[in-house]
Amino acid sequence: MQFHGIETQKTRLAYSAPEEVGMNSAKLAAIDKIVQEGLDANAFPGCQVLVAKDGVVVYNKAFGNHDYKSSVQVKTTDLYDLASMTKATATLPALMKVYDNGDVSLTDYISKYVYPLRNTDKEKLNLRDALFHESGLKAFLPFYTNAIDKSSYSGSLFSSTRDAKHTVEYDAGTWANPDFKYLPELISPEPKSGYSLQIAKNLYGSEKLRGLVLQDIADEPLSGKGKYEYSDLNFILLREVVEAITKKNMNDFLQQNFYRKLGATTTYLPLQVVDSTRIAPTENDQFLRKQLLRGYVDDEAAAFLGGISGNAGLFSSANDLAKLYQMWLNRGTYGGEKYLSEKTCDLFTQSKSARSRRGLGFDKPDPQSLRSSPCSYSTPPSAYGHTGFTGTCFWIDPDNKLIYIFLSNRVNESRKNRKLISMSIRSRVQEAIYLSFQRSR
Repeated sequence: MQFHGIETQKTRLAYSAPEEVGMNSAKLAAIDKIVQEGLDANAFPGCQVLVAKDGVVVYNKAFGNHDYKSSVQVKTTDLYDLASMTKATATLPALMKVYDNGDVSLTDYISKYVYPLRNTDKEKLNLRDALFHESGLKAFLPFYTNAIDKSSYSGSLFSSTRDAKHTVEYDAGTWANPDFKYLPELISPEPKSGYSLQIAKNLYGSEKLRGLVLQDIADEPLSGKGKYEYSDLNFILLREVVEAITKKNMNDFLQQNFYRKLGATTTYLPLQVVDSTRIAPTENDQFLRKQLLRGYVDDEAAAFLGGISGNAGLFSSANDLAKLYQMWLNRGTYGGEKYLSEKTCDLFTQSKSARSRRGLGFDKPDPQSLRSSPCSYSTPPSAYGHTGFTGTCFWIDPDNKLIYIFLSNRVNESRKNRKLISMSIRSRVQEAIYLSFQRSR
């Protein structure tokens, strides 16, 4: 287990004891017990937890191991697959930047930038619809089926029971048939001209896959526009908007405008930046990729887009994420540098849908239904953040100038492991943070 702070420059995140910012060390230590309970129950093999208040990191620890089979201990500098935290940590800051530059309006139609949506029922979906998840788009689409040769197997790909064909447990109660072949015109076991999208080790996709994904979204009928339904498709489209405006790969745009300047190893395609030994593995995928995933994105949609997507694909450590989140708490500045205007930060971090608990790209607490709220009981309505399928979350509380980050790989080795969720580990850790506040007499 490790414990260390971040930078100590005056205008950057500093490190000090919890008491320096009105928190109680003994009460904050309850986090250790909650995390250990999760480790003992095999809810996740390891994790990182960070707490910062008033610009000061008061808790930054790593627990457990990379996976259940190894003795490699998690370090605070290791990288985790953030899953849907990517939406609010990559796509959203990129969109905030082009909005801040005056290059886009929230009322702009997405079809202005994504041509396949033109002359469809999605032609008048705007950015605000997508950010609030009120576009009417489905939650997800199985884009990987585009790459599968349907003549290479018989019957269905999935079954609710295990049988002679469906031998891989894809998820709890869902069995998959792994005996299929990929279409050679879309998938290659090696990199070659026209096949630059790396899906996993020894698995490369044609650039055509990106166009097929957009066409699938365009062809899928809308259902319930104006109603809330959380959808990965919204953020897949928002990545297209960002790249159409900037004329840059979104990872390059983010590195140039945020991560590199923040001094953060937050990145898509992490194997191009760090050694695999610094990356916590996720699933042992024996259905689509036939390998343990380490440094390749777990999410199938992002994987078949080559690892860079608006819905998933980002990797980072809690330590480095805190820099971006503190920039938002500072209303656009960090380390003496201005990243975004106060007006843009306020708009995106404070807006809330009239139809759901959602903010503009951020998730928020649900004070009307504490049972379904992603946050703890004491989290104020002003907080904003996001969770991730792999077992991650971050929450920023502007009322208390608080940042909470929890990163784990609960899907190692299987996504059917939902103990992290059923044990409410993330929200219990969050509540322990609030209980550590020293109340004035």
